[in-house]
Amino acid sequence: MWFYQTIPTVLFGVYYFRVPVTALPAVQIAARQMSLAPRWPTQSFKTTNFTPPVLNISRSGPTEEGLLFFAPLGSPPTIAAPLIMSDDGQLIWNGPVQSFPKAALGFQAQKLGNSKVLTYWNGISDNVSQQRGYGAISILDDTYTEIHHVSLDRGSFVTTDNATYDSYLDVHEDFITDRETIIVVATNVTRADLSSVGGPKNGWILDCLLYEIDIKTNEVRFSWSAYEHIRDIPFNQSLYPLHGTGYNQSVPWNYFVMNSVQLFGDNYIISSRYYCSVYSVNSEGNLNWHLQGQTGGDFHLESGTQFCYQHDVRAESSESNGLLLHMHNNKNDDLGASVGPTTGLLLSLDLESRQAAAVSSFSNPKDQIYSLFMGSYQPLNEGHVFLGHGYIPQVVEFDATGTEVYAATFGNVNTTFSYRAFRQAWLGQPNTLPDTFACAMGNGTTAVYMSWNGATAYTEWAIYGGKSADSLYMMDVVDRTGFETQAEIGSVAFVQVAAVVGNTRLSTRSSVVAVQQKC
Repeated sequence: MWFYQTIPTVLFGVYYFRVPVTALPAVQIAARQMSLAPRWPTQSFKTTNFTPPVLNISRSGPTEEGLLFFAPLGSPPTIAAPLIMSDDGQLIWNGPVQSFPKAALGFQAQKLGNSKVLTYWNGISDNVSQQRGYGAISILDDTYTEIHHVSLDRGSFVTTDNATYDSYLDVHEDFITDRETIIVVATNVTRADLSSVGGPKNGWILDCLLYEIDIKTNEVRFSWSAYEHIRDIPFNQSLYPLHGTGYNQSVPWNYFVMNSVQLFGDNYIISSRYYCSVYSVNSEGNLNWHLQGQTGGDFHLESGTQFCYQHDVRAESSESNGLLLHMHNNKNDDLGASVGPTTGLLLSLDLESRQAAAVSSFSNPKDQIYSLFMGSYQPLNEGHVFLGHGYIPQVVEFDATGTEVYAATFGNVNTTFSYRAFRQAWLGQPNTLPDTFACAMGNGTTAVYMSWNGATAYTEWAIYGGKSADSLYMMDVVDRTGFETQAEIGSVAFVQVAAVVGNTRLSTRSSVVAVQQKC
């Protein structure tokens, strides 16, 4: 029987409980959970219909530079979009809003060649609770124009309901390499002998597949299947019980879950959620080593190194005989078999002696997080670390001493999440025009509202007004104040605004709009 263990968590003094449920479709589960929590507040604007979430922010020390990148899903549904926001909760860029079952996940800035780009997975979410889906990777330039669309339609993929899709990439990875390829993953419903774990001999599994794809040509450079390496990764090492799955195509045994892959040197670092394991695979597809978070696998685990149900495993650096490995250590599973505070964990692996040692662990003992799914770990400058807690709608930054210096919450527990989250530098130069709205306030005053979705460099607004659309003159110059700036000018019939870039005085003008009679 599928169930969710009851686990109390605390979010700003209000207790939320994950209520046990019986086997229901994922949409019904999500709807039931959403009905238990109050609606999270959202922002609204005069110039656009974007409704990003209000951030509940706690700051207790200096943070590293950078904007917040995340892609919330959940309640209210209008927040479902790739978002860039400032530390103080101001919207910078609102990407395309997704309507369920469509979703956008894994949003971040990456480097492609010599250029900064934005990447995110977008497609159809097949299973909300396990975050499985079928889609493609969008790669945008600094004008927010899609310059590459990475998809996977090769082979004979089998789905739970025999549905077909334009692309079969899964939600769990979009890692750009320094050889201008991208690491992605997929799933495939596959026949397998499950008698070794008490299942049917002619059973069904959800195989996890790794692909390295050339971004420009969309050609597959490398592929790897977890099931094809069943001798090295046997079914009986999975911590995910059958619980009645694996007997038919519609409910395959989801035994592995490949939730992050990194190309590091010539090897692939693979994270498996339900094996609580990290694997190093060489370019021939063979295993170099296996790190298991409870037993060690090929390694001896020293004190403080244990992990399980982890996400976003990355190698940070390497030496001749070892490497540093970080992860979002969820430590909790969706069946209640493991319960413990979620941490950011940095390990040192000695590849010769096969010793695993703890370097750092990041968590706030006064505000412990219990994240069942998803999550990310990002090393910043000066030893700072930025964690996105996935299933728990919160991002947190720690300084080099392990002290929390910043936290922002963007939704209610059980109703809102973001698969990953990042703090990153970004210079956005949209190829769209600024937006403006103007209305008569009475007493000879006109209110003017101005915004420019995605623009990061401008600092001021020049406001033009007049009695006709073709006879405008400058009436004021005001400082930019957040995503949408408001100003007041005298009585006019038409308004146009221009975003001004610092000392260069370069500007981009909006369209001319008629002043509305009511605000």
